[in-house]
Amino acid sequence: MSVYIVRQKSNMTVNSVALHSRSLTAESRPVQIAEVLSLWKASPVAQEVLKWITDSQGRGVKQISKEEDFVQITGTTIVDMPDEEAERMRRELPDVFVLRDRPIELIRPRRNVTAARKRISADDLWHLHAIGLKAAREQGFAVSGVGVTIAVLDTGIDPTHPELEGRVAGAYTFDVSRQEAQSMEPSRDTDGHGTHVAGLICGKRVGVAPGAEVLSGVMIPGGRGNLSDFIFALGWAAKRPEVQIANISAGICGYLPEMHGVVAYLMAFGVLPVCASGNEGRNRTRSPGNYVEVVKVGATNRENRVAGFSSGGILVTDYHQYTVPDLVAPGDGVYSSVMGGGYEAWGGTSMAAPIVSGVAALILEKYPGITVGDLVEELLSSCIDLGCSADRQGAGLVQVKVAL
Repeated sequence: MSVYIVRQKSNMTVNSVALHSRSLTAESRPVQIAEVLSLWKASPVAQEVLKWITDSQGRGVKQISKEEDFVQITGTTIVDMPDEEAERMRRELPDVFVLRDRPIELIRPRRNVTAARKRISADDLWHLHAIGLKAAREQGFAVSGVGVTIAVLDTGIDPTHPELEGRVAGAYTFDVSRQEAQSMEPSRDTDGHGTHVAGLICGKRVGVAPGAEVLSGVMIPGGRGNLSDFIFALGWAAKRPEVQIANISAGICGYLPEMHGVVAYLMAFGVLPVCASGNEGRNRTRSPGNYVEVVKVGATNRENRVAGFSSGGILVTDYHQYTVPDLVAPGDGVYSSVMGGGYEAWGGTSMAAPIVSGVAALILEKYPGITVGDLVEELLSSCIDLGCSADRQGAGLVQVKVAL
C-alpha cells in the first residue's frame, strides 16, 4: 500500500475564475471559496475520480482525504492504495494525475553560526537599507503591516524571541492521515528555519512589517515533509479568512507539473503565494518556486548583486515562456532571529522570500482593498534594475519607497 495524490490534469476550475481580480480581504474569502467549490462540484472529472475510488474499495483502495471541502478546495484527493491499483487508475482515468506521495524538503540556507550575536547593530540591518525601508522610515513612513496575517508554512516558530513577542497569532501541525490541523500550544520551531523567516517578516527590528502577524503552519517538521503535507497545508491556509499571504520556503528540484494547479488555487481564494526559487544557482529551480502563479523570489547580497546560489532560469510550460525569479530581495548574509534568542546571518532565497512577503504586507495595509493582481504589479513595478538578465534578477530588487 502506498499514498497517492490524485488530481485532474486540466486546471479548468482555476481557468474559470479571474485569478488576478481576486480580493485579499477576509470578507471576500467565503464568497471566493464558495465560487470555487461550486465549480468543482460541477467538474465531471472530479466526480469520475470519486466514483472510481468508491467502486474500487474492495480492491484495497482507501480515500484518506474524505472531507469534502478539502478535496474541492485543493482539487486533490489523497488515496492509500496498492501500486497496481494506481496503475489501473492511470489507465482507466487518463485525465487525472496519479502521483505517488514523495518528500518535499526545506530549501536549506547557509547558516553562519560563527556570526551569531546577542545584539545587532544598524550595519547588521543592511537588508532594510537595500530595499529602501530604512530611508523611508527616517522620512516618517509609518506603515508597518498592521491588520495583515501571513501564513508561514515552514518548520515552526519560536514565539519567545524578543523580535517576535506578540506577533505569532497561532501555530498548527498537520496530520494528513486524520485530515486534521492540530493546534500547537505553545508554538515551537522544529528546526530553527521558521523563526529566522518570521523575524524577517515581522520582527520588531529586523522585520520589514513589524505590525503584521504570522500564523505558523508546521508543514516541514525538522525540515522534511511530504507532498501530501504540502497540499493539506495549502488547503488549510485557503480556509483561514485572515490569511492574505502564504510564505513558502520548501521545494522539490525541477518542475513538477502535477502540483502546479494546487498552488494556483491559493490565488483563486485570494491568498498570495510567495515562494523561494531555490539555492542551486543558474538554470536550476524548484517547485513550487517556479510556478507561474506564485511570486518567485531570488536573492541578492550586500553589494546589490544577485547571489551566485540564487536559482533562476527560463521555463517553457503550456506553450508559455517565462523567467524565474520574478524579483529579488536581500538573501545573502541576512541577520534575523534564531531559536532561544540572539541573531545569526543566513544566506538563501528563503531569506529573500519573507522580505518580499513583508513588503507585500506593507502594501496591503495601505491599500486593503487591493486585488491579487494589483498587489503583484505593485511589487514588480517597484523594483530597481540591477543590470542583470531577467533569468537572474526578474524585475529587479524590490523597493518599499517606490511601491508605497
